[in-house]
Amino acid sequence: MKTLVAFYFSGTGNTLYIAEYLCKKLSSAYNCELCDITDTENYREKAVRADALMFAFPIYGSAPPIPMRNFVHVCGGLLCGKNVIIAETQYFFSGDGAASLGRTIKKYGGIIIGAETFNMPNNLADCKIFAVKNGGETQKTLAKAKKRADRFAARLLKGNARRRGFCALSHGVGYFSQRKFWMRNETAKRDKMKIYPERCVGCGLCAKSCPVKNIEMRGGRPVPSGNCVMCYRCVNLCPKKAITVLGTAPPEKQYFGPKR
Repeated sequence: MKTLVAFYFSGTGNTLYIAEYLCKKLSSAYNCELCDITDTENYREKAVRADALMFAFPIYGSAPPIPMRNFVHVCGGLLCGKNVIIAETQYFFSGDGAASLGRTIKKYGGIIIGAETFNMPNNLADCKIFAVKNGGETQKTLAKAKKRADRFAARLLKGNARRRGFCALSHGVGYFSQRKFWMRNETAKRDKMKIYPERCVGCGLCAKSCPVKNIEMRGGRPVPSGNCVMCYRCVNLCPKKAITVLGTAPPEKQYFGPKR
């Protein structure tokens, strides 16, 4: 049986949920292995021996997250001639979110055999214009995502999966409606994280859970280093709701992930 390695980046569990589900649906044709790109050893060996690769990631402003973009560049020539599946998660719409990474993969010689987007529950807990939902409130969204994953997996197995976002129209919409503006200020956004001292109790959970080690404990207090990748893991895990990333006030409600 062929081997599929699914490299994923997931801040609060949405992308991992989809990657796991797709791997389950593709298990009749592939031995699947899930690999967190922020905690993966021997990724080169895994990529070389795999018959196909999956890149699964959330989208921010129609752009892949920094860790996933960097990971693809590090893999570089390992992608040449490899069949590649792209699974992108989003809150609502991204235009060419999946294709934005796919174009880079193609430049390295990867062969995109399928690309799909999946709408998932909102995890931007500090942005009040987007409602945070958990548990039963997310079931309709998750059910729709799984139905789309069912169709996508079935078409992958038949060899006729769609490559969403690769047309010129999607490219233009994604770039001009979101990515152009997001990328212009992305570096500045990485330094916007705020930890409210009056709420923080110094538990250190944010520092332990940060996938890119952006938060350090100093004198019993967490201190961000200005390299946030905006995954929102710490915002939603903090037991005292003491952290914001893009918002201007601590969250009133946190997102607990698709499995809760």
